[in-house]
Amino acid sequence: MMMHKPLGFILFLILFSTQLAAEQLCVEDVCIGDDVEALGSKWKPIKLTYYDEKFVETELAGRTAKDVYADFYEVLVADDSVLKTILPYVIRKQQFDSTVLRELSKVRAICSSLTLTGEVERESSSRLFVTFRVTADKGSRGKLRVVRLEKQFNIMSPHIRPRDAAMLNNVKKELKNIFPDMKVVRDIDGRHDSIEVQTASALLGFRFISDVSNPLILRVTDPAEIPAIEDDPEASPLCKTAS
Repeated sequence: MMMHKPLGFILFLILFSTQLAAEQLCVEDVCIGDDVEALGSKWKPIKLTYYDEKFVETELAGRTAKDVYADFYEVLVADDSVLKTILPYVIRKQQFDSTVLRELSKVRAICSSLTLTGEVERESSSRLFVTFRVTADKGSRGKLRVVRLEKQFNIMSPHIRPRDAAMLNNVKKELKNIFPDMKVVRDIDGRHDSIEVQTASALLGFRFISDVSNPLILRVTDPAEIPAIEDDPEASPLCKTAS
């Protein structure tokens, strides 16, 4: 006879890794403000499709990689080979994995607010997505600062999976204890007119356009007002002549 784990134990497993450090906003072992390159995370590899490759081929026809980046308002100072390698990830997919991070380490300066999202690779029913934005770093290449975290729970909208209703209510309650200013919304990606929702450091809601049916999403965002690297005097001096 199959033994079912009690709801309280399941909630403990779900929420144990979602913690708020004293003055930090953290999900699992990743915190807002972290340097992505300093994390010990493994990143889920990104597979390029035929359409990604055709995009690169079309964009590079008769042009340099630097020209393509400029069309999309991205300015990176690097060898042409590096720019070509990461072009489909940076320009088309706006995603990163270990390959992208390795190539970015070869970039001499990043002079635009490059923003990419990667997924932590792990064995779990939940998923964790990390988004960085490049910020100025005392004249160096630029820091890959974590500015958004999204945890996708294995909890669906009750109208799709009614058995998740009790777990959903308990998760809301427990996450509210961890993130006191968290706001609950219907559509995590919808337009939110409320100032309270717009300024909340944490949002909880369902995603209606997804590769699974309406999963529950916790989104934690960077509350710090950090200047765009394009306007920051602490950007790399190479940026002055890069554009």
